[in-house]
This record gives sequence, structure tokens and C-alpha cells, in this order.
Amino acid sequence: MSVPFIYFSDFKVPTSADLDLFEIASRRAPLHGDIIISTFPRCGTTLIQHIVFLLLRGGKPADSIVEVLDAIPFPEQDGLPDGVQPMALKYHLPFRLTPFSKDARYIYVARNPKDACVSYYHFLKQDLPGYEIKNFDYFYEAFLSGQLPHGDILDHILEWYEASTKYSNIFFTTYESLVKKKEDVVRDLAKFLGLARLDHTTMRNVIYYSIFRIMGFGNRMSYKKYLQATSQKGKEKKETYPEMIRKGLIGDWRNLFSEDQSRRMDEHFEAKMKNLRFSFGWTKDMLYKKN
Repeated sequence: MSVPFIYFSDFKVPTSADLDLFEIASRRAPLHGDIIISTFPRCGTTLIQHIVFLLLRGGKPADSIVEVLDAIPFPEQDGLPDGVQPMALKYHLPFRLTPFSKDARYIYVARNPKDACVSYYHFLKQDLPGYEIKNFDYFYEAFLSGQLPHGDILDHILEWYEASTKYSNIFFTTYESLVKKKEDVVRDLAKFLGLARLDHTTMRNVIYYSIFRIMGFGNRMSYKKYLQATSQKGKEKKETYPEMIRKGLIGDWRNLFSEDQSRRMDEHFEAKMKNLRFSFGWTKDMLYKKN
């Protein structure tokens, strides 16, 4: 079973992908001081974008979510802004295809694959052109086998983690840490970005303005509005646009996974990560249990 995709180099990407934009994004030479955020889809990208935005503005919130997305564009999808140095850049590419420089800083967020699976399922099933997601069981099989856009999440995570052990300019964290230990991660991230010690007010604002209810600005920000705010205005070819922000909960996967699906995902995880000494802190989060 698979979810439709095409290839950019050896990497699976959405069927709607503009391969020319992917090529430009992948070949862009990083500038000194660049900040590049990378995740597998549905692994906390919007959350970390808001945190970085707030940190670089001393805790000052955006007037709208569009301001954040304009400041941190997505070159794989929207191209690069003309003549403007972005605050940061967002990527979903694996490490091997992401432009790398020791003069830039990279932030990677990994997420429990079970929660990522469910979030990705809800994202793609929203009547997107080119995608016909029959049901969760069908999607689960594609996700487990990596036969969908962006491939196997564990390959993506492992590649970036291994890179982070070699290069000190890669900040590797998890979505669960951002939720459970946000203040500690924010403090470490600020230090990584070379920012001064955060005062109480700045920390409070970063924490508060990056909660899901506030990031949505009272209502769910649609993907359509995001695309309308990018440099590709007027080039939309779709009529249906998924929501970018959903629940953001840890453990939501238990509402869809069967016990057998949980076991098989565990086995896949253990096989991929068996030689890894690093603990992602997901032991309890990946346990199967029904409320």
C-alpha cells in the first residue's frame, strides 16, 4: 500500500511538488548566520517556527500567524524571497539534501512516530487533490513501509540525529521535549542561537505565545491563507487546503492504533534504532494502552 508521491533525487515528495523549487531549495548556498529549521512533516514545525520567531524578537509576538510564516518561509514549496534575508528557513528535506554550512545553524525536531503517523493521516485526508486516503489502516501501512511523501520517518530522524553527533551547529530536540519541558528547551535553544540570557518577561512571552491556542489566533489558520501570504500568490492550483495546526497532543495515536499496529511500529522502531545509544524519551509515549 502507498500514498502517491514522486521523486526529487532519491527522496519521495508530494505529487504536487514543484521540482524546480526543490532543486533551488536544495542547492541554495547557506549564508553566514542562517537558521534552518527541519522536521519530518507533522512533527512540530509550526511550533518551533513560532519559538524561533519569538526568541529572535525578544518575546514580541506576531500580529498574525502570517507574519511568522512570512519571516520563516518554506523554500521547497514557496521558493525563496527576493532580496530579503529571512529570519530563518523551514525545510522537510533529509540532511543529505539540505544545504549545509558550518556557518549556519540548524534546528531539527523529531517526534514519536506513532503521533506523527496520526497527525500526518489527518493532514493528508482533507480532500487534497492527488490524495485519496481510504482509511487509517490503509495509511498506516504506507507510513510503516515509508511508501508516502517524505518516506520513512525513522530514516529522516536517524539521518539528522547522526549528523547532529558530528556537527555542533545542529540543535536536535524532540516535539515531546518542546511540550513537556518547553522552558528548558527554549533556554538551551536561545543559547544555541547565541542570544543573551533570557529575562523573565521574554521567557514568559516565548512560552505563552507558542501555545497552540495562541498560535491559532483564536481560530485555525488555513493552509489557503498561508499560501496566499507567500511569494507564490496567484499560482495556487488547488481548491482544497488543509489546516496547518491540529491538536498537538502527545499520545493521540492511541485513539486510532490497534494493539497490533502499535506492536508492529515498535518492532520497526527497534530494528531501525537498535544500534543507537541515544534515547528519545519516547518509552512511555509509545506504550499501547486504552483509556
